[in-house]
Amino acid sequence: MNTWNAGQILSVVRTVNKMDIDYLGSDSTSQNQTLLQFMNVALWNLARLCYNAETSDTIAISADGNASFTRGNAAITNMFEPLRLIKVNVDGSEEEAPQRYLDTSAVGWYCEGPNQPIHIRGLSGSFKLKYLRYPRIVTQESDPVDMPESGYKPLIMEISALVKNVKNFYEEANAMEGAARSGYAEIVQAAISARGAAPGGSPPSFADVPKAKGDG
Repeated sequence: MNTWNAGQILSVVRTVNKMDIDYLGSDSTSQNQTLLQFMNVALWNLARLCYNAETSDTIAISADGNASFTRGNAAITNMFEPLRLIKVNVDGSEEEAPQRYLDTSAVGWYCEGPNQPIHIRGLSGSFKLKYLRYPRIVTQESDPVDMPESGYKPLIMEISALVKNVKNFYEEANAMEGAARSGYAEIVQAAISARGAAPGGSPPSFADVPKAKGDG
């Protein structure tokens, strides 16, 4: 991952859209700022397919209620999806805590929605959270891009679609979006392959592709 930085990807975007770039601003600096924002929008839209997995700090839980997980001793503010809650035993072994949504369940955890805390019930001890984060925001051309290389083409096409929309070239924008969607399967395969044969968590699958396309 991160073979190319943001500037290298945007160089290709400029080539693909060389007839339209001037509509984004009067100079390259303002154009690049718009392109970087377009890149962020595209990355956020593909957050699950990018599958940037993280592990929180281990925290102590002793009572029911909302748990404040951290990473690097800072609050987690970029979580896209919680994957698993892991109990860390005294001997260092680990076990997965059950995920439960029913209010009648005595033991488990759940998250109601985006930007909501993890709610704990009937669990105590040391725990860490496995989760997916949103791709990092890009603000300058030297920034790394949280997208596997197999997703560079779809990302370029997603950004290009936004460029076309600036000129109200909706037919061309739709063509770019179609080209982007045709590459979603490669992004999914990269995430699946990176995990190897071991099961666990909720890896992306080809069922995520129609969801990403808005077909299901």
